[in-house]
Amino acid sequence: MWTVIRRLLFGFSLILLASAMLLIFDWHQRRSVAVDEAGMHKETRAFPVPTEMGPKESGALRPPPDGRLFKVGLVYFAPEPGADACMEGLFSGLKDLGFVQGKNLQVRKAHAQAEIVNIPSILQNFDNEDVELIIAMTTPVLTAAVNAVRKKPVVFTYVYDPIAAGAGKTPTDHLPNITGTGSFPPVGDTIDVIQKLVPEARTVGTLYNSSEANSRKVMEVGRELFQKRGIKLEEVTVTSTSEVFQAAQALTTRKIQAMWITGDNTAVQAFEGIAKAAADARLPLVINDPEFTERGALVAVGIGWQRTCQGAAKKVAQVLLGEKPQNLPFENVVVKKLVLNSDVARKLGITFPERLVKEASAG
Repeated sequence: MWTVIRRLLFGFSLILLASAMLLIFDWHQRRSVAVDEAGMHKETRAFPVPTEMGPKESGALRPPPDGRLFKVGLVYFAPEPGADACMEGLFSGLKDLGFVQGKNLQVRKAHAQAEIVNIPSILQNFDNEDVELIIAMTTPVLTAAVNAVRKKPVVFTYVYDPIAAGAGKTPTDHLPNITGTGSFPPVGDTIDVIQKLVPEARTVGTLYNSSEANSRKVMEVGRELFQKRGIKLEEVTVTSTSEVFQAAQALTTRKIQAMWITGDNTAVQAFEGIAKAAADARLPLVINDPEFTERGALVAVGIGWQRTCQGAAKKVAQVLLGEKPQNLPFENVVVKKLVLNSDVARKLGITFPERLVKEASAG
């Protein structure tokens, strides 16, 4: 009898020991820190940033009711090609879902003239008008909407990281009146291209407005990734478009071998100054905004905003049809786009690898 009991106790002890070891191993696995392509720790990352993901399928949405006019307000930082492409994609997507400008959809647009201080008052005006929702384009607009909009639902697009903008803690735990699609740039792919085109690069220069949450987040990711590749990231910050050209000139004196400009709203508003400084110093300029490549950049490894912003159309349609933003998780939608500038490459004596040429042509 005692022999049987001892054997049973011994068996239970082995089972408990094995279970404890599995729990410890699983805990270690869940706590282990893995760095993904975008350089963000998976353990703490709030907003997923895949290398490339196409627009979400529109799904089964009911059509808008006949005879009803939907009114929306759209706020953005300033006119520029990327914003234009985004709006084109957004309203094309809405048209496919039955919301047509001039028919059953009225859009009132306003921009901040490239001044962050102008944004809150524009949002507050829309919040007090008879629009049914506010579309927030660019991170500065979304950041301001977090505090300025109290009555109307907000749908964002043309935004790098809504979590960094303060719109929520995670894609599902966010402010109840805000939803939308973010689009984080392919930073790792950008560094790959820099190393292919400028293999001797040991220091890369960049400039950005440190008051823009989107730029701070990309720099946080970029610093870590550049460091892992053995490249120093030399940074200069600006506060307004009037400082950009001088800052770019100062950057070229810091013994850099290339310049990288990500989607900083202040920087792209004064992009010609950056391109001139880079050209005068015979430095390759690599950017994340394809629409600006022909203005003097060597290459863009970025986001095709027209197709990407189509992904936000479903969110806008859902809210217009009565869905509460709090029930709609944030999504990251990115359609990657590669654009090469042969004229700049010729002036710099750079030859594009055949693989890059094929990728750009396919895109």
